[in-house]
Amino acid sequence: MEKLRFGIIGVGGRGMCNARAVNAREDSELVGTCDIRRERLDLCDEEGIAGARFIDYTDLLDEGLDAVCINTDNNVHYEQTMAAAERGMHIYCEKPIALTVAEAARMVEACEGLATVVNLSMRAAPEQQLLRQVVREQRYGRLLCVGAAHPKPSGLLVQGQGHRATNDPAVWGPIIMHDGVHICEWLRFIGGEVRSVFAHTATTGPDPLNEEFINAVTTHDDDVLGALSYHAMPFIPTRQYAICEQASLWPVRDEEGVRLHVARVGAEDEELPVPPRELTGDAYYVDEFVRAIREGHQPYGTMQDGYEGQRIVEAIRRSGQTGAIVDMGDVTG
Repeated sequence: MEKLRFGIIGVGGRGMCNARAVNAREDSELVGTCDIRRERLDLCDEEGIAGARFIDYTDLLDEGLDAVCINTDNNVHYEQTMAAAERGMHIYCEKPIALTVAEAARMVEACEGLATVVNLSMRAAPEQQLLRQVVREQRYGRLLCVGAAHPKPSGLLVQGQGHRATNDPAVWGPIIMHDGVHICEWLRFIGGEVRSVFAHTATTGPDPLNEEFINAVTTHDDDVLGALSYHAMPFIPTRQYAICEQASLWPVRDEEGVRLHVARVGAEDEELPVPPRELTGDAYYVDEFVRAIREGHQPYGTMQDGYEGQRIVEAIRRSGQTGAIVDMGDVTG
């Protein structure tokens, strides 16, 4: 089997994990890593990561790559994705894929015919994939509602110091885009296509357009209702749930393992075990990418999914700013 020629752009925390995962594969060759910080490239040398080192990402792209992983600051995802797509490379990109819906739409168009993965990590979690499967099978009747509570102590509890997106939205985008896009898109992943959004947003920071607290209601296909609470209360656990006609379901991770808890109507609760995976974390993410390239496999998240997630974020922000219901048909690139 001919090896896939990989490049990694950005070898901070997530990018270094990608580099290790590619480096460990026998079916792939890590041609090079790129970062604007020399110390990150030095760390690649120290860890024995294969390939040449580059400061300018275009020099790496000109090495005749088959595939590239983009793990840089959010404000350059668009530029780097478009450059890679122009060269016909398959693309793995961290979320959010861009800072605007318009840029995200152009990225989807540019990547047509290429294998893409966007690391919407909630989609990749095995318990979330099992939840989606159970819901789609209507094992407990028709889906009625999906919801997520996501604590993020970014502002009120730490005076705006809890997340870089709170202080540097020009690079990272608003915090709900940087940190929350995968939470927002999860509503679509479980509940189906989003049709409208109504939201109230607030912030404790100096920028009223960098929303830290969000309560949103979404409507989906087949009259499914969605709810999102994004807030600064870390004493409330992160929770996602689905309510069907005959049961409510939610993922559980604790010392006893990973499972779905099922609270049934008129019957005892159930615990659905989540089958273990051979690969986890970035090894799984990269494997999904390689399979998409080699086999035409549908990965857990694509450039289209990244675009749809940004549309939902934009709808939440518009609704929060205007106090009006936003129809998703009006949120386009």
